[in-house]
Amino acid sequence: MKKQIATGTFLNRVDEKLESLSKKERQTAEYMKANQEKLIYSSITELAEAVGTSEATVTRMCTKLGYPSFQALKVSVAMELVTPQEKIHEELTPTSSPDVIIDKVFSSAVQTLMMTRKSLDSFAIGNSIEVIKNCRRLVIIGNGNSSAIAMDAQHKFLRIGLNVQVYTDDHMQMIAMVSMTENDVLLAISHSGSSRNVSDAIKLAKEKGAAVITITSSGHSPASKLSDIRLFTRSQETKYRTYAISSRMAELTIIDTLYTGVALQMEEQAITNFEALEKALVVKKY
Repeated sequence: MKKQIATGTFLNRVDEKLESLSKKERQTAEYMKANQEKLIYSSITELAEAVGTSEATVTRMCTKLGYPSFQALKVSVAMELVTPQEKIHEELTPTSSPDVIIDKVFSSAVQTLMMTRKSLDSFAIGNSIEVIKNCRRLVIIGNGNSSAIAMDAQHKFLRIGLNVQVYTDDHMQMIAMVSMTENDVLLAISHSGSSRNVSDAIKLAKEKGAAVITITSSGHSPASKLSDIRLFTRSQETKYRTYAISSRMAELTIIDTLYTGVALQMEEQAITNFEALEKALVVKKY
């Protein structure tokens, strides 16, 4: 039987269900009512810490309000706060000229790269390069929008001869985790860091002894909290969408940084692979 989702605005749902919530759930709901703008930026972990409760309590409260997940609640709140145009881009309108669109999109990407560069932990980057260089197998995962980033990472690391596999299907991810060992590395990519599939895969990989690196947006999240090495992107976009545009540029650039660092460490082996690759691909071009 299909589960019914409650209708009505976020505030109406809270008012209707408030008396049926537990003390901690009520505190969480009241906090969210008073901090709707901040809520859109928060991960479930950050919200739980702000209220002084657990992620499980937040999840139960969301369910009681009629939302299938915390992420669904956030999207719903955002839709109630902004105009349809803002869901496409916060600073553009249907009358924006091509020049304005170009300027806004490019400046957003540049700003995101600069913010990420300033906040990036060089020690974490160094550790990531070291464990990837020395691993028996590198497994990369990403769901939904992050799957394209995961595929790009596999493409790069294959070029220098690493034993690397990518999985974008949640069932295949769990199957792959079963064969992980203490000599393997899991690179998990999730913009929100709140993907249940990614967190489940990380837990199983850690049970098998694998090292885990995460790439997520800045801040505490279920995925980053579970990982051994945390790499964060930073941007001012986008509080209205589950899919961030310019943050993808930062994720790809972090991947490029890791790839370059590993290739430099591998020296002759990487050069040999580059040369072999050029010979293999030359017949594919006119």
